[in-house]
Amino acid sequence: MNGTASIEARSSRQILGRVFRGSELQDALRKLADKHALRTAWISAIGAFEWVELTEYDQVERRYVQSHRFERCELLSMQGNLSERDGQPFWHLHATISLREDGRDVTYGGHLVDGCVFALEFRIDCYDALELSRAHDEATGLQLWAEIEGAKAEQTGVHEVPGAGASGPGAGWAMAAELSARTESTASEDHRPERGDWIEHPKFGLCEIEGLTGDGVCMIKLPEGRRKKIKLAALLVLAPRFDDGRKIYPVRPRGKK
Repeated sequence: MNGTASIEARSSRQILGRVFRGSELQDALRKLADKHALRTAWISAIGAFEWVELTEYDQVERRYVQSHRFERCELLSMQGNLSERDGQPFWHLHATISLREDGRDVTYGGHLVDGCVFALEFRIDCYDALELSRAHDEATGLQLWAEIEGAKAEQTGVHEVPGAGASGPGAGWAMAAELSARTESTASEDHRPERGDWIEHPKFGLCEIEGLTGDGVCMIKLPEGRRKKIKLAALLVLAPRFDDGRKIYPVRPRGKK
């Protein structure tokens, strides 16, 4: 089979942060995914490891070779993504590292199995409206994204661009403006959270709604347990999703794309 499988999507929010020294990377990322209710995301990072294990896939034998452990190395670049595999969130990571060997600098790269962090700073681009899962790919023997083109726009929140065949001066801006207007029209006027629902706030994270007043003031419980009042009228409330029995409404400040 030749060619590609693809779907248009745009990130709904970004998360910036760091992993503390002594943390095992995979465990830290699993907790991060739970904290921010991530399901499909792309991550990039730089930093250093106290130790890290890398491996590579043998295309002939169709298996990952035994991993190699490197001590005290720089993380030049890490790229990866989060999607579902076997019903669970799965981080797929690749890394390039450098270290001193026999008085010279050497560079290695490969599939990142795990590592103990010395220092690590990351950025995560979240695709909250898109749900990708991995399945066995017969052509490679790998667990790869499956049924990408089978995801419907109505289900994923990814809209077909109106007038996709348009051309000429200003056509791109016109399409972008119409797409933006569609997004605005699906916001808070149509979606009204209730007590017991959850909101996913770009600043505060995943918060439970504990109370609502008639003037639109909402009492939320922040992830760390603090409580805060916010005005729903100041937010765009997007279509909810259901995750582990929770009804979660993504929100964002009005006027921000």
